[in-house]
Parts: sequence; structure tokens; C-alpha cells
Amino acid sequence: MSPAADAHPPLEDRAAYAVCRPNISGAGRRRRTRIGYAAVMVSLLLFGGLLVSHAAWYWRALLCLPAGLAAVSFLQVRRNTCIARAAEGTFEHDDFSRTKAPDDEVAASRRVAATIRRDSALIAVACGVLAALTALA
Repeated sequence: MSPAADAHPPLEDRAAYAVCRPNISGAGRRRRTRIGYAAVMVSLLLFGGLLVSHAAWYWRALLCLPAGLAAVSFLQVRRNTCIARAAEGTFEHDDFSRTKAPDDEVAASRRVAATIRRDSALIAVACGVLAALTALA
């Protein structure tokens, strides 16, 4: 099989990838990107502080909170879908006002939002577990 063919999943597997029309504007994506970078910085500072203070594993596991915030922010930007706007069934404009989205687009947005919630939860748990494991080393 050619490398180009490997870059795209087979047609029958594409149904697993939810796709929808973006429900956030460019300004919304920029805001979420800033929040994501801020959460990464908080995560790194928190992790450094916990390492230096030799905190117990359960304190280090709290790293999952800012890591989860960073994950959900970046995933919303990457997938052009805000989970709050999907739940509301709205589209967010550049001035952060909202208008109702068509029902078929809302259903697709909600499917993508579910994948964002799932993936960000997995990332948050993984970060918390890895941080907690550093206390055991």
C-alpha cells in the first residue's frame, strides 16, 4: 500500500471520526488557544512545585485538572467545536454572540463534542497518573 493511502483511514473506518461544521469563530479559537497555553503553563509550574516539595502522590495526581483544561481547550480548537455551544445548539460569532444552529449541524456538533470530552478526560487521567507515579520513583 502506498504512503498516501496509509495517511487516510479506510472508508469503512471513517465513520468513527466525527466531523461537523465549526460552531466557534476565529476569536473563539484564539481564546481557547490562549486558555490552553495558560493551562499548560499552570500544569508545568504545578508539576515543578510538586516535584521540588516532594509532595505525596495524591497531590501530584491533582495535575490532571489543569492538564484536562489544556486538553479540552486545544481539542476544541483542533476540532473546531465548542462543547458548550454544541450542548446549547448554537454557533459562536466573533463578538461572542450566539445564534441557533440548524438541527442537523447540532447533532453533528454534539457527536464531536462527545469525542472531545472523552479524549480530554483520557489525557487528564493519563497526566494525573504519570504525575502520581513520579512520587513512587
